[in-house]
Amino acid sequence: MFFSPLEQFDVIFLFHIFINYDNIFFIDISFFNILIPFIILIVLFLSLKKFFSFFTLIPTTIFQSFFENNLKFILNLIKQQIGKIAYKYIIFIYCIFFFILGLNLLSMLPFGIALTSHLIVILFLSLSICIGILIEGIKY
Repeated sequence: MFFSPLEQFDVIFLFHIFINYDNIFFIDISFFNILIPFIILIVLFLSLKKFFSFFTLIPTTIFQSFFENNLKFILNLIKQQIGKIAYKYIIFIYCIFFFILGLNLLSMLPFGIALTSHLIVILFLSLSICIGILIEGIKY
């Protein structure tokens, strides 16, 4: 039960796993509620993978129409903002788009955690993408 609307931003400890191998090394893996949306999205994306194998040239299912319309939207966005040279990064941009969309939609569920409101998640996503783009630009 929530007592405050700001409780959706709390990071709550769930459980941890201790790994101790012959007193040589000791690993503590802790799980927090912030990992639940990541696990849900990974399971969702992997379960949607089976739909990709049934796609045909002409859209016959609503799933294929949905993904094709989203692909047209992202292609249009890339053409307007970056140019045609960025078409080789369409899969990366498509995945990032659906990842952030999924996180935002999961945060709207009751008792959902607003993951994109946490600074560490946004910093990790933005810095890793910016460093990757910088390395790719130096190679290019």
